[in-house]
Amino acid sequence: MKPNLLAGIPEHHARFTQLPNEEGHNAVWDFVRSPDGRFYVSVCGENEKPLTALLYEYYPTTGDLRLMFDVANIWIVDPAQMPPSKIHTSIDFMPDGRLIMATHNTAPAPGHRQWMFEQHYEHPWEGYPGSILMLVNPDTNEVQIKGIPVPRESIYGGMLGNDPRYYYFLGYMRGHFYRIDLETNEVKDYGKVSEFSSCRLVKDAKGRFYGSSYTGSFWRYDPENDEIEDLKIRFHPPSGTKHRRQFIFALHTPRDTLLLVGNMDGEIIELHPETLEVTRHGSILPSDVPSVNGYGIGGFAADENFVIYYGLKTHDEYRPIRLVRWDLLRGGKPENLGLITWGGKDSQYICEMIFDDNGLLHMVDVCGQFSPYILAVDVDKLQPPGEETPNAALTPYYESDYNGVGSAAFMHIAAREVSTLPLHRHMDWKDTAVKHMSAINGKLYTVGGKESVMLTESEFAGDCPLQIKTIYHGGAPLSCLSIEENKAAVLTTDHRILLIDLTKGSWEETIVPLENGLIKLHAVLEEGKLLASDREGFLFVCAGNDFSRLGPIQVDPRDGYIVQLDNDRLLLSGRNDEIIMYSINDQRIETLTVKAASIRGRMFQATITGGAVLSDGTVVAGTRDGLLFSLTPDLRDRTVYGRLYSNGELRDFIRMDNDEVLGIYGGDKEAGHVFHFSGKHGFVDLGRPRMIKDNRELNALPSEFGNIHHISRLAYGKEDDCLHVGSAELYGCVIRYRGIAFP
Repeated sequence: MKPNLLAGIPEHHARFTQLPNEEGHNAVWDFVRSPDGRFYVSVCGENEKPLTALLYEYYPTTGDLRLMFDVANIWIVDPAQMPPSKIHTSIDFMPDGRLIMATHNTAPAPGHRQWMFEQHYEHPWEGYPGSILMLVNPDTNEVQIKGIPVPRESIYGGMLGNDPRYYYFLGYMRGHFYRIDLETNEVKDYGKVSEFSSCRLVKDAKGRFYGSSYTGSFWRYDPENDEIEDLKIRFHPPSGTKHRRQFIFALHTPRDTLLLVGNMDGEIIELHPETLEVTRHGSILPSDVPSVNGYGIGGFAADENFVIYYGLKTHDEYRPIRLVRWDLLRGGKPENLGLITWGGKDSQYICEMIFDDNGLLHMVDVCGQFSPYILAVDVDKLQPPGEETPNAALTPYYESDYNGVGSAAFMHIAAREVSTLPLHRHMDWKDTAVKHMSAINGKLYTVGGKESVMLTESEFAGDCPLQIKTIYHGGAPLSCLSIEENKAAVLTTDHRILLIDLTKGSWEETIVPLENGLIKLHAVLEEGKLLASDREGFLFVCAGNDFSRLGPIQVDPRDGYIVQLDNDRLLLSGRNDEIIMYSINDQRIETLTVKAASIRGRMFQATITGGAVLSDGTVVAGTRDGLLFSLTPDLRDRTVYGRLYSNGELRDFIRMDNDEVLGIYGGDKEAGHVFHFSGKHGFVDLGRPRMIKDNRELNALPSEFGNIHHISRLAYGKEDDCLHVGSAELYGCVIRYRGIAFP
């Protein structure tokens, strides 16, 4: 039988329920059924309007709705800030019958031309304060506010543990996995588990959590040992797409396995939790529904016989999303049941679908001309539409382009060529945070490791290191320092200093006297001596096995930096905004007449956290408060260039050539940027290290996704004009830029 791919679901087998959208709410991203059979639906706003989320109870028998609350009425929403516009894949059920959920945001502040969550991440007035966690009594509508678990972060999916004291959730911006203790309010951050947004969690029969990265790599969290395990299992999109590959829906099968499906160009895999065996069931695309371009899945549900249903969205020409049936466990094939449309009210996407006790399938439409609405369908009466079936009455709808600012809103570092080195694919996640990088003769060398010292070697074009080598087993890198072009000094957690030849992978070892408690390497002095500091900031000169205390000076032990003027003179912060120069040979301290750049009333934040000396002797330095300044070669005059953002230090300065410097803005909380300084161009923000291919400027690049929030180190290869940016986080990577384009 030849199918009619333009036929719709017969309307006499369906019921249409319009969800409230008078104020512009156009989406639903949480539609759930409670253990006692009640249905709840969150109505959301996104894209262009500053709206707050609504929660309704939905009655599946009649299609009626009951408003439970509007977030605007239970939480103070500052009209200048981005609002809590969604409740997104985070509703779960407490043992006492209450609902637990969190807000999410994809709507702009009233004064914004578009949703700019990254551009205003740290903005005190126009940013997103952070998602709120709520406990809701469905019988009284009483809402208990637990507060903002992670400031500035938007919660993008959450689930209660088998131990109901703990609620687990994912962060949109940073891609971290978190847990909150609902009794003590303590929040634990387990670190980065995704490039950025990935919203779905599922538990197996033993209460272990499964999630995936944005690029479809699976991880598991076991509450018993309180650890995350990288499963080294990935979706393999049949078309080979590099679009959204994250795990988006899951079902528990009758044979105690998990059916998992990816977001775009999805395949369905079956995971056996005890053996971690994977059965690949193939593409969600029926054989008679061809698609040259990407296709997505919307909703995922199984009937009482475990026949699965889902929405299929293709992007070759105008088509609403269609309903597909697949008797997968009994060897069937995907079947097209028709387009999801009602009297021309085409559905662009289905966010969730749920069966009720009477066998009706309730599907929630989002992001279309008539969104959101619920279509309840008697699927037992549906058959694949044949050639004689009439076409649906389609009303073509194309979503507006809400990118009101255009390229001016792009934040990525622009370059002639960009490539990502996803270390997390090839190493244990715990070892992927980069502690040191060196670019040597067109190759990149990284040093890292959680419990040992690991060395990698890679080339620009490859997404896999040429070599991964554990060079020392006794301890992990604590502080690293380049000492020659191809050599690095590494201070380890077991009180050793290793002198590593990066190109050969060999090393020499020095034992540090335990009483010194050294924590940081600062500089290389004459005759290869090393300058280091201890936990209190006192300085030591290390020459082989000889360690001598250096005068009465101290460096801030948290993030203080020492600018090495030459083999004798050191420049560092004194008290508040004072700058001192120390002569090693004369053992003399001189306080400069000029001060470090500071913000009035916050001179105590003027600690020098990074710096470099240009070829003419000009000193360029940055502070904990994010101010950049320069000193003339005679150290008598100062020029202040300002700051990049409202918070965050300037650090890890590296020389690009004689008169140009690159550096990092931000610590572990800020969204890191790379900056450039030269006398000619001043202080320039180059952007954030992110390879998010949903961005129209980047989606054609062959490289893999990458997104670094907390930057660890920079390395620059002059011979091939390549900047390397390393991640300081779990699930680490390096993003490489050849031929940077300066804004």
